[in-house]
Amino acid sequence: MLNKLKIYLFGSIFRRGATLLTILTFGSYLLGLVRDILFARVFGASRILDVYNAAFIIPDLLLNIFVAGALTAAFVPVFTHLYARNEDAEAEKVATTMLVAAPLLLIILAIPVFIFMPQLADTVAPGFTFENKELLVLMARLLLISPIIFAISNTLGNILISFEKFWGYGLAPLFYNLGIIIGIPLAKKFGPLGLIAGVIMGALLHLAVRWADIAKSKIQWRFPIQWRHSEFRKILKLMIPRMAGQPIEQVTFFIFTNLASTLTVGSIVVLSFARNFQSVPVSLFGIAFSTAVFASLSKKAALGDRIGFLYHLRETAKMLGIMTGLSALFFFFFGEWVVRLFLGGGRFTEADVIRTGKLLTIFAFAIPAESFMHLIARSFYALKDTWTPLFITLPGLILIAIIAKVLIPVMSLAALPLSYFIILTLEVIILFFILLKKLRKI
Repeated sequence: MLNKLKIYLFGSIFRRGATLLTILTFGSYLLGLVRDILFARVFGASRILDVYNAAFIIPDLLLNIFVAGALTAAFVPVFTHLYARNEDAEAEKVATTMLVAAPLLLIILAIPVFIFMPQLADTVAPGFTFENKELLVLMARLLLISPIIFAISNTLGNILISFEKFWGYGLAPLFYNLGIIIGIPLAKKFGPLGLIAGVIMGALLHLAVRWADIAKSKIQWRFPIQWRHSEFRKILKLMIPRMAGQPIEQVTFFIFTNLASTLTVGSIVVLSFARNFQSVPVSLFGIAFSTAVFASLSKKAALGDRIGFLYHLRETAKMLGIMTGLSALFFFFFGEWVVRLFLGGGRFTEADVIRTGKLLTIFAFAIPAESFMHLIARSFYALKDTWTPLFITLPGLILIAIIAKVLIPVMSLAALPLSYFIILTLEVIILFFILLKKLRKI
């Protein structure tokens, strides 16, 4: 009877959390779609928009390596473990320390990146002209402000996930996209730097929303900072392999940007638009479902409840398989129609629509695999294992680069999403069997 009650409660909490995150993520992507429509109509597949998209590569890489994914993978299981064992004060000490440590780390790292940005720009977009690289350096340097803001916001977001409070967590990306949209009219008045002002404004709104939700929670900030706290050090140790593994997706699209910059003008733009459409179901279902169940998996792992862990994993996987499978089929058959409907017109020509649609059709194959990667990875993190996903995905990055490099002379831009799909699917299959084997030892 007790087990049935627990299963019912999990189902209720998970469905509520997953539904809320899905709705809020959908709202964020609606604004993201408005953003892309405006970009397409105002700028078209232009070199300015190529530069703007390329400018995000280094700042986003910096954030994702050292804070975003690494912090989530390490912080949530440790923080949840402490609360599950009624060690609230210790959990709050760790949270306070991390809230200070995350932005401080980003500030320290941003200084040398700022200095060497011209050299990094040569690596990001070797096909750009001197003038375009100069603009890329300026925009990327200004964008280094956003990872510092996101370091604070993401720490707050991970605390909200641990408390299974999803309003502020899910609402923040809507306001981030709103800030970016505001930057488009600013660009008409101030030039390309108006777009950067919109991004920074969006990051500040992202932080404000999560801070407002945290203020309503039960957490108490406990100063002074305790750098030597054993649980804080445990988080740092868990972050190390994730820091090496987290940038794999960013590095993948860094490689794609590098290759696309050598092709026709607008290649980075159409690749970015296709990726944006493909990432909608991945975020709506893959990230939303796995985020909603993450705290529950961490609790079951902390308590050694293998049956409960498997139940949560299985039920989430069922829903995820259905939703992502349908999404993949939709974009495979109607991808070009979707691109034409939302982006066609203005300076975004019919040729641009066809190029983007073809890329989206291939990207569609990767939707289920990428979504399941989020769920499987969080399952490993809940077990406080951040090494295994790294050992599988790091060689995969190398294979993606090799396949893309080999196929691009034959398939042009289409080689990039195809290589991504092939290797990502293989990684998911391997990690799934490793996870099943690991769960038998709980």
